[in-house]
Amino acid sequence: MRWSFALLAVLALVAGCSSAATHSGWRELPAPAAGARVLELIPVRDGVLALGSVPSGADRAPAAWLSADGTRWSSIPVRPQSPYGFLAELISAGAGERTVVLGQAFGGAHGNPRMTVWSADHPELVDHPAELVEHPQVFELFGGPHALAVTAAAGLAGVTVLIGGWDGPGGRYGAATWTSVDGATWERHADDPVLSSAPGELTGAAAITTGPPGFVIVGQTQRDRTQLPLEWTSPDGFTWRRISLPGTAALATRAGCNPDRCTIFGQSTSASPTLLCWPNDATPAVPGPAAGIIDTLKVIAEDSRTLAMVRLDGAAHLLSVDPNCADWQDIPLPVPATRVQMAALPAGLLLSTIEDNASRLWLRSQP
Repeated sequence: MRWSFALLAVLALVAGCSSAATHSGWRELPAPAAGARVLELIPVRDGVLALGSVPSGADRAPAAWLSADGTRWSSIPVRPQSPYGFLAELISAGAGERTVVLGQAFGGAHGNPRMTVWSADHPELVDHPAELVEHPQVFELFGGPHALAVTAAAGLAGVTVLIGGWDGPGGRYGAATWTSVDGATWERHADDPVLSSAPGELTGAAAITTGPPGFVIVGQTQRDRTQLPLEWTSPDGFTWRRISLPGTAALATRAGCNPDRCTIFGQSTSASPTLLCWPNDATPAVPGPAAGIIDTLKVIAEDSRTLAMVRLDGAAHLLSVDPNCADWQDIPLPVPATRVQMAALPAGLLLSTIEDNASRLWLRSQP
């Protein structure tokens, strides 16, 4: 199947925009704070939650903000309670009945990531945001000789799930989850036979979100040196079902869901990797562009289109497909970037282009 980029025409600015300079239909917005790095954007009830960090002397300090529309921000009070908490950047969150946030700092003898967990009850209230409090955990819960990684969070109803990798039964690394019903007390699940590696395979969890099936994890297993794409679903975060996605020699790396469907992105593992899009878990993947290195950063499933922020050979691209993973389009970004986060708002698409010491925020009407 031939693949070509179709550049979208520049769309009109959001109603009420000022005369600020525009970049391919994007309008630059004020940052939440001086030097803010916005590493994650999460739609919440009253707008959008931004997570990241701010400068603190020679280091960074955790920070979070709320906005109704991406133009004016309220700072969420943040209370670290451990040495690594004061240095953490906030990178992911699950927004269920409460918001639980995953933070990451680097330290120790090997400079490995040190994970921190935080929670707040109803911080999404823009006018009265609740305090985001760190809950220190024993080191071996997320780290230690059996740890591989803890990478992302998702929340549904009263349960939050973290995903990562762990040295499970028989000394085999595999996919693992951590669950909490209060954001403070956590239980690790490294021996669930649906998630963990059975003899002769190696499972990995790449991303987690929520959708019609409940919690949705995408990843892969390796058998006989061949990567096989996988999806796991759970109605409650505790009982999981494993689904083999159509295809071989492929990874599933991100999913985006709306109330009706989930779209999964990934890539082939051939000598010339190709971006892949599964319109559902029963339909073969549709190939997209090829690149030497492919990294899907985020997927948003809208009613009529699915947006994917993808890094191809180090350069970020905002791609758009229809619900069948057809009609691929490459939407121009406001500036060249290597790391980008995004969230869909009623007013348009909010973007954070992330640099070493700060982020720039942008808004445009929905592609």
